Amino acid sequence: MEFWVQVHGIPVDYMCKETTIYIGNMLGVVAEVEDPKVDGVLRRPFLRIRVGINITKALPTGFWLAREKSLNLWVYFQYERLPDCYCYNCGIVGHEKKSCKNPTAMAVWDPTKPRYSTGLGVSQVRAITLWVLVAQNKVDGKIKMGKKQRVDNKA
Repeated sequence: MEFWVQVHGIPVDYMCKETTIYIGNMLGVVAEVEDPKVDGVLRRPFLRIRVGINITKALPTGFWLAREKSLNLWVYFQYERLPDCYCYNCGIVGHEKKSCKNPTAMAVWDPTKPRYSTGLGVSQVRAITLWVLVAQNKVDGKIKMGKKQRVDNKA
């Protein structure tokens, strides 16, 4: 099943399309990548990628990012439009917590807390877009500017 996945907690110097592709490949099959930068400017505080994920296994919640000169950092995922049949007990899509027969999955960052919660699913965000002035025609060597057009920033 394909999801738009938001990747939060990434340091600014890692916020690029290449990192997004790398993380997407860790999760599953990359379908689409949103470049977080437009004209070299970071446009949102997280990475966003559309990935095909095996839903017969627990959804990944994040990973530890190893850094040479700093402490390891927990990078976490949020899934846009997570289906209602998602289990907050074991992390598998297809059944709900009340009918789950699996043991409660505990958080990697704190083994006293459950790994899955309502914060894993989020509303879908709009794609990063940029507005450009489109030249309509040239008159006497001068460009006459027309209306603004929205251009999607997709890979």
